[in-house]
Amino acid sequence: MDDGADRKTPQAIIERVTLTPCDQRQQDPGWKFARGGIPQVQGWIVTLTSTSGVQGWGHVLTTPIAQPDGARTRRVLEEAAQAVQGRSALHQETLHGLLHEICEGVPCVLSGITSAAMELCARSLQVPLSALLGGATRTHIPATRLVPIKAPELMAAEALRLQAQGYQGLKLKLDGDADTDIARVREVRRAVGPGVLLTVDANQAYGADTAIDVCEALRPHGIALMEQPVPAADREGLRRVTQRGLLRIEADEAIGGSVKTLLELIAMGAAHSYNLKVPYFGGLRSTLVAARACEAAQVQCRLGAIFGPRIASAQAAHLASVLCSLEGGAEIAESEHLLDDPFTGFDARNGQLPVCSTPGSGAMPSF
Repeated sequence: MDDGADRKTPQAIIERVTLTPCDQRQQDPGWKFARGGIPQVQGWIVTLTSTSGVQGWGHVLTTPIAQPDGARTRRVLEEAAQAVQGRSALHQETLHGLLHEICEGVPCVLSGITSAAMELCARSLQVPLSALLGGATRTHIPATRLVPIKAPELMAAEALRLQAQGYQGLKLKLDGDADTDIARVREVRRAVGPGVLLTVDANQAYGADTAIDVCEALRPHGIALMEQPVPAADREGLRRVTQRGLLRIEADEAIGGSVKTLLELIAMGAAHSYNLKVPYFGGLRSTLVAARACEAAQVQCRLGAIFGPRIASAQAAHLASVLCSLEGGAEIAESEHLLDDPFTGFDARNGQLPVCSTPGSGAMPSF
């Protein structure tokens, strides 16, 4: 039996794991949403190096707004790093199963290490990352950009700036002050005209009754969707706003990064659409499972905002490339407004994000 092909297959054995702090300043230190300000994004870069010298990278998000237990996160990260040493990055399911228990309750660690392992696997096999997720169906991803909370005229100016860069989808952050939120939307729509797709995100800022009133007021301004209008725990309130049918409603924080919760929300008809965030689902694999569940249930989903360096955005672009639908675009270009990025090779052009055909995700370290 000729096993020459087996001898040539790279083993991608993880020989070394390096953990590097990654703190990134916002271009706009006053960037905020309904739950607080985000003057900087904090995290770790995981670098996996194989016995053959090939590397893969992932990002562990520990941004302060999520109020993480920093000591526990680091302890879990170090334990997970030790657990993967000596194992093959090619055995993706084995790695995921091993790490799932270690990273219980800390999905961002699971996300960072499994993403690094998938990057290492793709680079070892000399294939684009999308090949490991099912194969790309598109070469560019339309990006939706976030507009943080400011006075109405300042949000309109930011929306114009992003429109000039080619973005045709914008998501406006709201803070729960109904009259001001309506004025924010009105000013932005007046500035950008009818051709830009506008969505809004209240980040749990409203009660159900007020959310219904705001949806009614926003209808004349051509708003495509309102995201998470009510507190995450108020599933019935979310369903009530959805059932009024004034705007399409999307669940975000209500999902909690859980496929089980996602299925429960879909079953009760809690929303029209579901926002899926790679770090909170525990990585590319788990987010793809959630997206396929939405497709099977014939409900819409979107890839939610990726806050972190270009490696995280590039990997999310490969995930977006295999999805059946990208209605409304993907919120994976937020690396564009973060400073101190340790990666290069992945930039938006005319509101679109590239899906590379070279090995890995296309982003490369500058360190």
